[in-house]
Amino acid sequence: MFSLKPPRPTFRSYLLPPPQTDDQISAEPKIKKLEPVLLPGEIVVNEVNFVRKCIATDTSQYDLWGKLICSNFKISFITDDPMPLQKFHYRNLLLGEHDVPLTCIEQIVTVNDHKRKQKVLGPNQKLKFNPTELIIYCKDFRIVRFRFDESGPESAKKVCLAIAHYSQPTDLQLLFAFEYVGKKYHNSEA
Repeated sequence: MFSLKPPRPTFRSYLLPPPQTDDQISAEPKIKKLEPVLLPGEIVVNEVNFVRKCIATDTSQYDLWGKLICSNFKISFITDDPMPLQKFHYRNLLLGEHDVPLTCIEQIVTVNDHKRKQKVLGPNQKLKFNPTELIIYCKDFRIVRFRFDESGPESAKKVCLAIAHYSQPTDLQLLFAFEYVGKKYHNSEA
């Protein structure tokens, strides 16, 4: 009348990843080197590893870990984590999903949680403390936050100063766009 065997589960979830076989599991995890996509003539000025990009203001659940790079054209955040899919996603040919052009930066604020200090950085200012957070206010009304909890304090300080220096040049001719267009324009006439 009743069977002693427990019933076999018939429900199958399609949300979980498929089970891995022994061939797929390897003893060594593959380490992907995070490299920026640069334009011709673009130079990496400074970089820092183990940076956390804060996505939500109220929780750190959606934060991304990666590498923050400052070049003479943009700030790039490179991560292995994919962004959640958006309904309308447009791809820019010059900038990546986490890139901010230096000319788009309005204000740079560095914060030290331990000393409870914050400072608005200008182009030729010194930084007397090691920042734990970098807040970038953009001209297109974006606010981009980076945390340096796991990165070295000196490298965080150097990348903050490099961003402040290159985002507010003393002469507009020092901007990457003017230099790049000038080289392309003069080379095409020859």
